[in-house]
Amino acid sequence: MKRNSILLLALSLSLVFACSSDDDNNSSNNDVSKSAVVSNYADMVYQSYLDSYNAAVTMQTAIEAFVANPSEATFTAAKDAWLDAREPYGQTEVYREANGPVDTESDAWSLGTEGQMNAWPIDESYIDYVATGTEDYAGDYGSIIGDTSITIDEATIAGLNEGVDDKSISTGWHAIEFLLWGQDNTVPADYLAGQRSYTDYTTADNADRRALYLTVSTDLLVGDLLDLVNTWAEGGTYRTVFESLDTDTALQQAINGAFFIAGDELSSERMIAPVDSTDGIDASGQEDEHSCFSDNTNRDVYANAQGVINVIYGSYGSIEGASFYDLVNQADAAQALALQTAATDAMTKINIIGDNALPFDYLITQETSDDLSGPVMQAVEALFTLADEISASASVIGINLN
Repeated sequence: MKRNSILLLALSLSLVFACSSDDDNNSSNNDVSKSAVVSNYADMVYQSYLDSYNAAVTMQTAIEAFVANPSEATFTAAKDAWLDAREPYGQTEVYREANGPVDTESDAWSLGTEGQMNAWPIDESYIDYVATGTEDYAGDYGSIIGDTSITIDEATIAGLNEGVDDKSISTGWHAIEFLLWGQDNTVPADYLAGQRSYTDYTTADNADRRALYLTVSTDLLVGDLLDLVNTWAEGGTYRTVFESLDTDTALQQAINGAFFIAGDELSSERMIAPVDSTDGIDASGQEDEHSCFSDNTNRDVYANAQGVINVIYGSYGSIEGASFYDLVNQADAAQALALQTAATDAMTKINIIGDNALPFDYLITQETSDDLSGPVMQAVEALFTLADEISASASVIGINLN
């Protein structure tokens, strides 16, 4: 702490003085420093990746049990474990577009694995058989599983990811999802997910290769999550880089992730795009759904939005500390109230989707993007407003968002 700060505090603990430009020090016992917010953010990132990794390990165990003993019961357990694991992972997506290790490769930390973990939408025929007409065929349609000349191991399927175009996805959550649920060719009004049978892993063509692909792709995902846990741990490669940044730079990166998810990735790519791709009648919009095989998109939407709220308020699970909101509130109480109001409104509308008994692929058949009367587009507008308030709030603490 600066010498003059000590003298001022000795005269009066209630005296408030101006913070230094990078705010490395508290201005009073009650104020929050930028460095404290950065430290709490790093703790939160680590814990949420750890939770995601642990849930993925539970999924891995369930998938291994299914492959060892395929049955309706073990298949259902594997799918339930996938759904459970998506909840903590969805909240980590707010750490994207933050110049961090999940989607930025660097010689310093060498990750950038987001596209390997969570790329979508996917051309499922790149992985396995797909429906042709009204019948399913388990033959070779040029899929990785159908082409027995392709060795199925982690290095091979990772190397094949986006091997043809950005939809030729061979790894990650949605590859595993497809291998568990299969295509969702049902009518949205039937409220059904994909109907893959567990017998695809017993008596169907390529059953052994399909089982191997399922376990290998799961192992790859678990390994990628462990890498993120390790690099964000105390003393981890990226944690060290992040905590050595100028506090304004670190804050800009953290806040930009929330701004990106609210104002672009979630609102536009994951909500407006599927609304626009359906004609209000058929299942065409399912192709642009985030979790289109399992019909878990409503929960994806909720988890992604909750991640934004976590960053705003500096709270995740047992982690609770100095936050972006605290900094804004001590700089401009009126702007803090605007941010809080936008966050509350966004989550109120998101909860209508996240807790809805109707699947997302049905909801989007009832809406168009130029009509704001439905729950999906109302939530989109609320997310846009929240993104605007995140940007305005960043400005009052001297942070410029791109």
